[in-house]
This record gives sequence, C-alpha cells and structure tokens, in this order.
Amino acid sequence: MTAVPRSVVVLVDPLRAGTKLAQLFNGLGLRCVAVLSKESDSEFWRASFRPQDFLLTLEEADGFEALLRGLSAYEVACVVPGGESGVALTDRLTPHFPGIPAMAPRTAGARRDKYHMAEALIRDGLAAIPHCRTGDVFEALEWYGTRSDGRVVVKPLAGTSAEGVRFCASAGEVRAAFAELLGSVSLFGQTNDELLVQQDVLHTGGVEYTVNSVSSRGRHHVTDVWRMHRRMVGATAVCTYSDLVHPDEAEYGPLAGYLHDVLGSLGIDNGTAHSEIMLTPDGPVLIETGARVEGACDPGAVYTVCGRSQNSLLPLSYLDPQGFVHAIRRPRPEPRLYARHVYLLSPVEGKVVRAPDLSGIRALPTFHGMDTTLDSVPHLERTVNLATCPGNLYLISPDPERIEADYTALRTMEPHIYAGMLAD
Repeated sequence: MTAVPRSVVVLVDPLRAGTKLAQLFNGLGLRCVAVLSKESDSEFWRASFRPQDFLLTLEEADGFEALLRGLSAYEVACVVPGGESGVALTDRLTPHFPGIPAMAPRTAGARRDKYHMAEALIRDGLAAIPHCRTGDVFEALEWYGTRSDGRVVVKPLAGTSAEGVRFCASAGEVRAAFAELLGSVSLFGQTNDELLVQQDVLHTGGVEYTVNSVSSRGRHHVTDVWRMHRRMVGATAVCTYSDLVHPDEAEYGPLAGYLHDVLGSLGIDNGTAHSEIMLTPDGPVLIETGARVEGACDPGAVYTVCGRSQNSLLPLSYLDPQGFVHAIRRPRPEPRLYARHVYLLSPVEGKVVRAPDLSGIRALPTFHGMDTTLDSVPHLERTVNLATCPGNLYLISPDPERIEADYTALRTMEPHIYAGMLAD
C-alpha cells in the first residue's frame, strides 16, 4: 500500500517573532514542520521555540541529508523562513522541492550578506550606500580617509537587531570599532572575520524608514511604512519609536517604488521582507533588507491601522496567489488611524527582585498592546540595541496629539518601572 502524502508547511527557525507563524498556519488547518538551523543554536533564539505547534522538528545539526530524508515523508507546500537565522537554510532547502514558491537562487548570497546586498543593487543600477568590505583595519582607515564628511558606520556583514553597529566620526573611532568587532561572534554563532564600512547617511540629512512587504510570484505589496526615530547610546543609534506613514503622505510613493526595485534585485519573489531605507535629499537608498517578517512587531496592531499585515498576507502569498491579489486590493481602514510603535528603553541594569508594574502604561488611553520580557527576566539589561530592548508597544488613535501626550507620559513613568524591579 502506498502512503498518502501529507502536505506540510516547513518553517525554518520559527523563533521569537517567528513563533506566530506556526500558529497562523495551524489556525488555517495546515500542519507545520519545524527546521532548526545551526545559526539559531543558542539560548537567545531557542528559548522561544514552541515544539507543541509542530508535527515534527528537524535539526540542521543532524546533517543536511537527514533534513531531506525527514521531509521526504511529506508533501512540502512551501518553505518559509521564520526569522533572519533561517533565511540561508531556506534558500538551500527550496531547490529540493521543485514547483514550490521560492526566492531566486541566483541572489541567495545577497539576501544575508550586506556587502553582496549593496553590490546587487549597484549591478542593477539602483541607489546603494557607498561601502567597503574588509578584515584589515588599515584598509578601512584608508577608505575612511576618502570620505569627505568624516562619518561612517561599521557593522557585521550579516548581523541582526543592530548588534555590532557602530557609528564613527573619526579615524580613532573606526579603529576602536574594528578592535571591538573583528573576531567577535555574532548572535548567529558566526565569527566576524570581515566588517562592512558604510557612509553614515543618518547623520548627513537622511530620514530613516522601515518598510514591510509581502511578495507573491514576483508581485510586491507594501503592507506598512514607519518613520523611525533613534537616539545615540554610545556609538550605537538605538530605536526609540516609529510613526506610521500613510499612503497619501509624500514619502510613501518614492519609498514603495524604490523597494519594489530592491526586492526584484534581491530575488525576493515570494514571502515577506523587512527593509530599512534612508530617504536622502537625493532619494531613497537601502540600509538593509531581511527576507523575513519584521521582528519586534505586533501584526494585530498593524492590521488594525493598515487593514493588512505581513502575517495576514503571508499564507496567501505562498499558497493562494489569486487570494493574495484580492487581499491587497482591499481598501484601508476609515476613518484614518495614527500609530506609534514604541521601543522600551532601560537606562539601568541589575538583578530583578520584583515584578514590573506596567499598569500605568496599560492605562494610557491610546495603548493598544505590548510585547515585553520584563515580567520574566531574572536580570535587566541596559538597552544598547534591539537585542537588549526589553519590549515594544503600540499607541493607536485617530488623534495624533493624543498619541504624543501618551508617549510623553510613558517616557516619564518608564524609569520608575525599572527602578522598582531592581534590588535596592
């Protein structure tokens, strides 16, 4: 007797924000198989894994051939990266399942390595940030000397959560960044043997935006655009909040048009992408794109204000392209809602001895929802990047002035929340 194929959705590293994806597909009556990559083999990633959401869990550490044997018992409908650590393995797996929606194999390297990402844009005639890739600090300093503005950013080639991103305004700061980062190990367990040095477009008149999108068979749709605000913590620009940009605002069209070209250049033909774009006086230019869902994000909040989200469109993009086209044509909510995506910022660190009192935040009139680790961490870390951000939340209202007032109140009460958690 021949076994009946069992159709499954394969999620590669469904961790942290990616944990929502299994619940999303399961809720539609689809079964999921989890594949855990070598890049996610640390407590930072694996602590969020929910094995109960999956029919089967496979490990890349057991060997690539073992992965293929494990999946051979099923009819694979699609392979979806659950986060940045799963992008490369997704690209390696999809060619073994002909006919499923995938990303273009020729540009796989450009979807993780930020140097190859920028080079792909240049190859296709798109704007890219001037850059230098090197493992030699003297070569980096020589390139730095060619920059007329004296400002650059040093970062890992394939990082995440702003880990290792250093803003430099002098040769000494470039040298210090290389001394700190070269040879360090990333959150993905990779040694940073080379670094990327880029022109600092944040401090030369650029405005930063995050642009989220979903693609299906090469058709790209922008789900939401946010104007980012940061503040410097040491040599790192830490996210403080971002404001929703509506489609009729002046910057939306140029950002969306440029992103469509970027997604084509990077071969992101199917699935989601989270992109950071700087809008400069000369037009938009890509900082980086991740071929996966946004990390620190509440898809329910995005759906409320935009009428769609990456998560709501993701199953359609892979499994129902006609349904995807219908969904992206739906009108956006009326009356218009404004939204602010707020990142919690701890200026202190220490042992946690008391649960946080978050009642003041939850009582704000525009409060929509919050995702935080404050109620579970034994040690509070000082916020220096997204990886050490203790949570994020959304303020939503038809009145932007009400949001501004609540945001001010939130920042006023926030230090007292952290102080109340720590030992005296």
